[in-house]
Amino acid sequence: MKESASDFSIVKSYVELKAKYDSEMRALAESTHAQEGKYKSHIAMLEGEITKQKDHIKKLEATVQELTQKTTEKDEQIRNLGAQLNKIKMAGAPGPPPGGADDPKKSKFGIFK
Repeated sequence: MKESASDFSIVKSYVELKAKYDSEMRALAESTHAQEGKYKSHIAMLEGEITKQKDHIKKLEATVQELTQKTTEKDEQIRNLGAQLNKIKMAGAPGPPPGGADDPKKSKFGIFK
Protein backbone atom coordinates (compact mmCIF):
# COMPACT_ATOMS: atom_id res chain seq x y z
CA MET A 1 0.00 0.00 0.00
CA LYS A 2 1.25 3.44 -0.90
CA GLU A 3 1.62 6.09 1.78
CA SER A 4 -0.34 9.21 1.23
CA ALA A 5 1.29 12.62 1.15
CA SER A 6 -1.00 13.83 3.87
CA ASP A 7 0.20 11.17 6.31
CA PHE A 8 1.64 12.84 9.41
CA SER A 9 4.31 10.14 10.00
CA ILE A 10 6.09 11.09 6.75
CA VAL A 11 6.18 14.74 7.78
CA LYS A 12 7.34 13.74 11.25
CA SER A 13 10.24 11.64 9.84
CA TYR A 14 11.31 14.55 7.61
CA VAL A 15 11.24 16.94 10.57
CA GLU A 16 13.34 14.51 12.63
CA LEU A 17 15.77 14.10 9.72
CA LYS A 18 16.02 17.88 9.39
CA ALA A 19 16.69 18.24 13.15
CA LYS A 20 19.37 15.55 12.99
CA TYR A 21 20.94 17.25 9.96
CA ASP A 22 20.94 20.64 11.73
CA SER A 23 22.49 19.20 14.90
CA GLU A 24 25.24 17.44 12.92
CA MET A 25 25.95 20.63 10.98
CA ARG A 26 26.23 22.61 14.25
CA ALA A 27 28.57 19.97 15.72
CA LEU A 28 30.68 20.03 12.57
CA ALA A 29 30.82 23.84 12.59
CA GLU A 30 31.85 23.85 16.27
CA SER A 31 34.59 21.28 15.74
CA THR A 32 35.82 23.18 12.67
CA HIS A 33 35.88 26.42 14.68
CA ALA A 34 37.78 24.73 17.52
CA GLN A 35 40.33 23.27 15.09
CA GLU A 36 40.76 26.66 13.39
CA GLY A 37 41.50 28.25 16.76
CA LYS A 38 43.96 25.50 17.61
CA TYR A 39 45.74 25.79 14.28
CA LYS A 40 45.81 29.59 14.39
CA SER A 41 47.56 29.50 17.76
CA HIS A 42 49.97 26.86 16.46
CA ILE A 43 50.69 28.97 13.37
CA ALA A 44 51.30 32.04 15.56
CA MET A 45 53.73 30.04 17.71
CA LEU A 46 55.60 28.78 14.63
CA GLU A 47 55.77 32.29 13.16
CA GLY A 48 57.28 33.48 16.46
CA GLU A 49 59.89 30.74 16.29
CA ILE A 50 60.69 31.66 12.68
CA THR A 51 61.15 35.29 13.70
CA LYS A 52 63.50 34.24 16.51
CA GLN A 53 65.49 32.05 14.12
CA LYS A 54 65.75 34.86 11.57
CA ASP A 55 67.06 37.20 14.27
CA HIS A 56 69.56 34.56 15.37
CA ILE A 57 70.69 34.05 11.76
CA LYS A 58 71.18 37.81 11.34
CA LYS A 59 73.31 37.89 14.50
CA LEU A 60 75.38 34.95 13.28
CA GLU A 61 75.85 36.57 9.86
CA ALA A 62 77.05 39.76 11.55
CA THR A 63 79.48 37.70 13.64
CA VAL A 64 80.75 35.89 10.53
CA GLN A 65 81.23 39.18 8.74
CA GLU A 66 83.12 40.62 11.72
CA LEU A 67 85.35 37.54 11.97
CA THR A 68 86.00 37.62 8.23
CA GLN A 69 87.06 41.25 8.51
CA LYS A 70 89.36 40.45 11.44
CA THR A 71 90.84 37.51 9.50
CA THR A 72 91.49 39.76 6.51
CA GLU A 73 93.21 42.31 8.77
CA LYS A 74 95.37 39.58 10.35
CA ASP A 75 96.32 38.24 6.91
CA GLU A 76 97.37 41.74 5.88
CA GLN A 77 99.43 42.08 9.07
CA ILE A 78 101.11 38.73 8.34
CA ARG A 79 101.96 39.85 4.79
CA ASN A 80 103.40 43.13 6.09
CA LEU A 81 105.48 41.34 8.74
CA GLY A 82 106.71 38.85 6.12
CA ALA A 83 107.75 41.71 3.86
CA GLN A 84 109.52 43.44 6.76
CA LEU A 85 111.28 40.18 7.65
CA ASN A 86 112.47 39.75 4.07
CA LYS A 87 113.78 43.35 4.05
CA ILE A 88 115.64 42.74 7.32
CA LYS A 89 117.14 39.49 6.00
CA MET A 90 118.25 41.17 2.78
CA ALA A 91 119.72 44.17 4.60
CA GLY A 92 121.47 42.14 7.31
CA ALA A 93 122.99 39.33 5.18
CA PRO A 94 124.65 40.67 2.03
CA GLY A 95 126.73 37.49 1.54
CA PRO A 96 125.58 34.03 0.50
CA PRO A 97 123.07 32.30 2.76
CA PRO A 98 124.53 30.02 5.46
CA GLY A 99 124.78 26.34 4.60
CA GLY A 100 125.46 26.93 0.92
CA ALA A 101 127.83 24.98 -1.35
CA ASP A 102 130.81 27.14 -0.29
CA ASP A 103 130.57 26.10 3.36
CA PRO A 104 133.90 24.50 4.40
CA LYS A 105 132.31 22.28 7.05
CA LYS A 106 130.20 20.44 4.52
CA SER A 107 133.15 19.64 2.29
CA LYS A 108 134.96 17.85 5.17
CA PHE A 109 132.09 15.51 6.00
CA GLY A 110 131.24 14.05 2.60
CA ILE A 111 131.99 10.57 1.32
CA PHE A 112 134.13 11.91 -1.50
CA LYS A 113 136.78 14.27 -0.08
